[in-house]
Amino acid sequence: MAGTVYYNGQEYSQRSANEGLAGYFLASAASGAVLAPAAIPSYFAQKQLLKEQINNAQYKDAFIKAHESSGLKAKGVKIIEAQKEFGSNAFIKGQNAAYIHSPAGNVVYINTDKISCAGFHELGHAMNNLMSKYGVKYLQKARKPCYAIAALMEYFAIFSRTKPKGAPRSFTDVIEDNCGKIAFFAMLPVVAEEAIASYRGYNLAKKAGLSKTLLKNVKKMQGTALSTYIAGAALGGLAVYTSRKIMDSFTRPKPAENRYYWG
Repeated sequence: MAGTVYYNGQEYSQRSANEGLAGYFLASAASGAVLAPAAIPSYFAQKQLLKEQINNAQYKDAFIKAHESSGLKAKGVKIIEAQKEFGSNAFIKGQNAAYIHSPAGNVVYINTDKISCAGFHELGHAMNNLMSKYGVKYLQKARKPCYAIAALMEYFAIFSRTKPKGAPRSFTDVIEDNCGKIAFFAMLPVVAEEAIASYRGYNLAKKAGLSKTLLKNVKKMQGTALSTYIAGAALGGLAVYTSRKIMDSFTRPKPAENRYYWG
């Protein structure tokens, strides 16, 4: 052992640096294993995007109509053709689309020749940002802080120094003890904003005159895409919780048997 520490009259044996290092590697590996299934919904979403390219002409026509009829075009939201003006291969290949809000303007980056069906959801994000009531726009503004908090919880899970169970708990100790729950709840605003964007995007597609069959496909694709965020929130929280439990078992000081310190 690496020494002793005293809390409330009880002597505890501290853990060695080698134990902490072993816990770190095991916790990191376990966290990655827990998160791995989150990629499954993304795979099916990409598969659905590829499948819908055959109907892209109809989606594109409805997408352009929705852009104008929604009032977003009048508010200055531009559609930027990814294959012409955006450098990411994922956008150029039609594997992703995005709504970007910045001081330079509001734009939807998308390859309309391949995945116009994904554009309705991005218009939904734009509506959340520019045309929302009841605080929905604040859900979108909270996205980056939410991601940052969730990532910070993994830091607490792995790198915080664990006190004995009987030790007085500080504010940071409470965060450490509940880091898995905090990581999960931090992502719920992101999930909620994504769901609202999908709902609004679907209604835009419907109002633009998309057929019932294609509307059903849009709904299916949006549901699959939303499940990636749900899985990310749930598995992300579980991964942080798992990391913390493993680090606890390797770093939390153990009570020394039948030995007490009375000061």
